[in-house]
Amino acid sequence: MQITKTLFQNKILNNAIRNFTFPDDLLDRHEILQRWINTLKAGTLEKVKETSLQGDFLKDIFQDILGYRSVISGEGKTWEIHAEQTISDGGGFADGALGLFTAIEGKGGKVKLQGKIIAPIELKSAKDDLDRPAPGRKLSAVEQGWQYANYTENCRWVIVSNYRELRLYQLTKTPAYFERFLLTDLEVIANFKKFYYLLCRTNFLPKTGQQQSIIDRLLADSDTAQQEITEQLYQDYDNVRINLVNHFCFTGPKNIPNRDNILIEKAQKTLDRILFLAFCQDRGLLPKNTLNNAHDHKYPYNPRPIWDNYKSVFSWVDKGNEDPPIPGYNGGLFEYDSLLDEQLTVPDPLCTQLKNLTKYDFETEVSVDILGHIFEQSITDLEALKAKTQNQDFNQKSGKRKTQGIFYTPAFITQYIVQVALGGYLKQKEDELRDRFQLNTTTKITKKQQKQAEIEFWQTYRDQVLKQTKVCDPACGSGAFLIAAFDYLFQDYQRVNQALSSLVTTSEPELERLDTIILTQNLYGVDLSAESVEITKLSLWLKTAEPGKSLTDLDHNIKQGNSIIADADFTEKPFNWETEFPEVFAQGGFDVVIGNPPYVRQELLSSIKPYLKDHYQSYNGVADLYAYFYEKGLNILKTAGKLSYIVTNKWLKAGYGEPLRQFFIENSIFEQIIDFGHAPIFEDADTFPCIISVYKSYPSQELTTKTEVKLCSVPREKLTNINLTQYVHNEGYDVAWSRFTAESWSLERPDVEELMKKIQRVGIPLKDFAGVKPLYGIKTGLNEAFLIDDETKNKIVQADPKSAEIIKPYLRGQDIKRWSPEWQNLWMIYTNSEVDINSYPSVKQHLSQYKDKLEKRASKQIWWQIEASPTYYQNFLDPKLIIQRIAFYPRIAFDDQSLFINDSALIIPSDNYWILGCLNSPANWYLSFRCLPHKKDEALAMDIPYVQNFPIAPLPNIMSVDYDFIVQRLIEITKINQTASNDVLTGLQIQYKVKKISRKLENFADLSFEELIEEVIKQLPKSKSSDPLGVKGLKSIREAYHEYVPAIQSRKQEALTLEKRLSDLVNQAYQLTPEEIELMWKTAPPRMPFYPHS
Repeated sequence: MQITKTLFQNKILNNAIRNFTFPDDLLDRHEILQRWINTLKAGTLEKVKETSLQGDFLKDIFQDILGYRSVISGEGKTWEIHAEQTISDGGGFADGALGLFTAIEGKGGKVKLQGKIIAPIELKSAKDDLDRPAPGRKLSAVEQGWQYANYTENCRWVIVSNYRELRLYQLTKTPAYFERFLLTDLEVIANFKKFYYLLCRTNFLPKTGQQQSIIDRLLADSDTAQQEITEQLYQDYDNVRINLVNHFCFTGPKNIPNRDNILIEKAQKTLDRILFLAFCQDRGLLPKNTLNNAHDHKYPYNPRPIWDNYKSVFSWVDKGNEDPPIPGYNGGLFEYDSLLDEQLTVPDPLCTQLKNLTKYDFETEVSVDILGHIFEQSITDLEALKAKTQNQDFNQKSGKRKTQGIFYTPAFITQYIVQVALGGYLKQKEDELRDRFQLNTTTKITKKQQKQAEIEFWQTYRDQVLKQTKVCDPACGSGAFLIAAFDYLFQDYQRVNQALSSLVTTSEPELERLDTIILTQNLYGVDLSAESVEITKLSLWLKTAEPGKSLTDLDHNIKQGNSIIADADFTEKPFNWETEFPEVFAQGGFDVVIGNPPYVRQELLSSIKPYLKDHYQSYNGVADLYAYFYEKGLNILKTAGKLSYIVTNKWLKAGYGEPLRQFFIENSIFEQIIDFGHAPIFEDADTFPCIISVYKSYPSQELTTKTEVKLCSVPREKLTNINLTQYVHNEGYDVAWSRFTAESWSLERPDVEELMKKIQRVGIPLKDFAGVKPLYGIKTGLNEAFLIDDETKNKIVQADPKSAEIIKPYLRGQDIKRWSPEWQNLWMIYTNSEVDINSYPSVKQHLSQYKDKLEKRASKQIWWQIEASPTYYQNFLDPKLIIQRIAFYPRIAFDDQSLFINDSALIIPSDNYWILGCLNSPANWYLSFRCLPHKKDEALAMDIPYVQNFPIAPLPNIMSVDYDFIVQRLIEITKINQTASNDVLTGLQIQYKVKKISRKLENFADLSFEELIEEVIKQLPKSKSSDPLGVKGLKSIREAYHEYVPAIQSRKQEALTLEKRLSDLVNQAYQLTPEEIELMWKTAPPRMPFYPHS
């Protein structure tokens, strides 16, 4: 079975080659390659040491044929190929490297070499297999090349060769994807053209000043084409399924329990069968056009429905057939189904729609990965179909994605997790065996002893490690993780078999197929969704189907059930792990647990919380479902096994995560935490994902100071075409595992962690410094009733002037600016429990419009009262500090105008300018960004439990005059600039009917006059006039611009100077050293209040 995949989509690549202008001397270049082919055929290459050929190979192939310049041909100025390239950070030496290399003159006239490696080149002897280590080596050529690339920043590709073949890998893919060129195949000019097109200098390297090369863009185009094919195929697939469901529901038997759901499952099963047939007939597993022939075949003397022909094919695939020759694949998918194969019918037009799914090329266009995406989407849409047939509303947010937490995991995530968990586990076992067989020692032994030791080592590794390794995904979904684990295991089995075949002259008989061994002995999956279980099986069958070989029975390894509940009183599908997989737990549990646990909020867990409380140490009443998958995953894991999940990062800091953190500390040792923050790993889902990799420790295992966990944060802008292994290697950092406790976890590097701790240690919690706690704004319970604009307020007061007593000016979160709020003439009807509503008839009349909605509120107040009636009414009237609860920028304001706020903000009942200065300081934003929970787009959650403990720097007496003047002046400047900006913007709205104050207009003082005019015109109502402002308009705006902008800019410059001075005072109060301040700016988070050189 071949599980390798090409990098480029065939149609895209062939079209690019057709349109490429090859050099006139292409045949001369081919003649150089022909000499290597002739030498290979003569058997000479296998007799010569690899090092003896390296120089000639690099020169002939890469310089003379593909056009790369060496340091000599580049005259020491610029060149693209370098022999024996050093790899940074202890990565060793690659045999060569392609890239962009230059020589520059440094200090004192010394010449300094610098360059950017695009692809390391690893060369091996013609006797060596690229996929297995040479005798005495740990790594194969492929593994060595990838290691070089992962150690090299900005590296994109890997090239390996043994002079018999050359392979090209791409780092954002996995080693299963590559382009392979056998030297003997390159005798054919068409194959040589493909080789030349992909690897020649002009295509492979980016041109000066460009980030992407032609081949980079070709790969992107291939990925885009794959996405387009996915979408097109799924559209056709989904349309046919809807038609099938409608037909089955209209014509199917009536007396079936749970009728609609059963008929939908039969429609899905029909689609699964058709996809399997389409896949197999294009990949040589069935005769070509099997389904098409069944569709087109006619019995002129005894016409029969096409569906009968299809059912015959289904039976042939299940049991086998002589003519046409079809092996029996069995497996369950095509097994006789009395309802589908006997009682249901499909009309000819629908059969034609099913047949039309075979128009796609399942050999070169539709990969198993594409089918995985289709299957994942299928799970969501099946839920919609079920809701529709039962006349229920379906919302994706309340469908399976919400209630069962289904999200398709991107390939680079599944591959990385499998590499770290399964690969890490197998490497650990392999190293232990190498030590046991003394393969890593320098002890002198005979060649015969060495060979026998290697044979015994590989046999033991195969029989006692590989075949015994149990891998489980407890929420297997569409099977993505199990597919990735299959690929990894298959390659490792091949590596072992190839190593043994080179050592043992009489080959050992292969009693079982590798895929059967892996599917029945290595892989296990469980899912609550029946559709997911069947789709996982189908994915694995499509992955492993071979001509003439029965499909593997997966019922014993892939099962439906509730992975975290074993009690039928709490779920329809209880799952007892020890009973379902006795052979696994007889050996102590699984060796590796991987997956993407369900993302289900705790509000949907009410019915099972009593069970969770009694059975899970990590229980917390507001913990989401994934927390229990962590504990279950570790509990079903064998001691010394490895677990790796991708799941939300919220447990790292949230209060509800404390029991889970304690559980981890007591039962495991973390190896990696990779935090993606708000990066969009999952489409249409804000999950704040992180990858954790955990080793299950022995009960009495003690930590040492050397026990470290690798931490890495991946910004969203780095996700595009990321090689995660490379990024973690280059950007990750090690910290002591002993640093973590049940308290909130910080993922900062050690020096940053120490800086944060110092700020917290020196500072005094805000609630203690101020002597008061922050307070939430007012929750009305129905904003549309209680929050009103200026026009509505005036009408109410005009009808009853007394109403003004209970109508208060209020701020939204967005109105809270830095230093001073910007009120937008909005009002709050403040009808608390002390108000006699009958004394304010116009207010009562206004609220009566919303009486039905107000009475339906969950709280128990009288309908006309605001929902929250805080006892701290007076605090809104007094001077106070105001903070946005969802803060994208550091914006804390001072209010002395008795403004009320709604629940989008907090207040601190204090007029202390030093607190305001500390909260608005770069040091505080630096700390807040790292300590507070993050919301969408990396906004910070400024809630009371966090804000009340903000460390306020103790105030030295010598600073009191300075800070007081600075903060007062900053407030004053802000107010003056706000008034000036409002004058200009109001004028634009009134005089020119500007329909929207855009972000650019809001900051008009930062624009040139020409940019301002361009933005104003953009926001004007549509006009046919070529000059919508006219001469007078331009003149008026120019006058306003020159009147206001210089003064605003001058004040902003003064404010910046003051901000920097205040920041210096705050840093001094926190006792920060120059080195610590430098570190703060060097590792500054986004959106600092200002930057040192601004």
